[in-house]
Amino acid sequence: MSTITLFRHACVDIKKYDNIFASEFGLWIDEYNTSNIKESVQNRDTIFKILDEADIIFCSELKRSIESVNLFDKSATHINELFNEVELPYASWSFIRLKPSLWLIIFRILWFLGYSKNVESYNRARKRAKLASEMLIDLSKNDKNIILMGHGLMNKLIIKELLVCNYTKISSTGNKNWSYSILSR
Repeated sequence: MSTITLFRHACVDIKKYDNIFASEFGLWIDEYNTSNIKESVQNRDTIFKILDEADIIFCSELKRSIESVNLFDKSATHINELFNEVELPYASWSFIRLKPSLWLIIFRILWFLGYSKNVESYNRARKRAKLASEMLIDLSKNDKNIILMGHGLMNKLIIKELLVCNYTKISSTGNKNWSYSILSR
């Protein structure tokens, strides 16, 4: 039986921000994408066991994904941009200051509603998730255990595609950092 386990990366160690304009949100995104991870891990033994049993480890090109694999003295077999997180749009508005976490929610909602300034659209992200799931399925043949150290939203999109391809979710620990979902077929 082949299994595909999709992890969400570790927490990112980014400085605390005061309120910012939407026009500054793009800079916050850049800092988030280039920051190191926090090395604290709950369920370290469980995660290590899952990673240790992997035949193939995938991760995105983003620093937090690669560092999360390396934290367990492992290295990714495949690093591919297909698995990168769905980027957040941003705008040049300078009329209100909010916490970055609020801008994140606002821009993610706007993205789902079709606003994709500076980033790929929802439809393009879904197509990328389909390609990513096809790659995982192809390499999981011959009863391989596949791990993807990925990201919250992209993992959800990939899981939807895997379910369409007759995979069954046999375990899920949520959507927080270090959470994972295990699917099999």
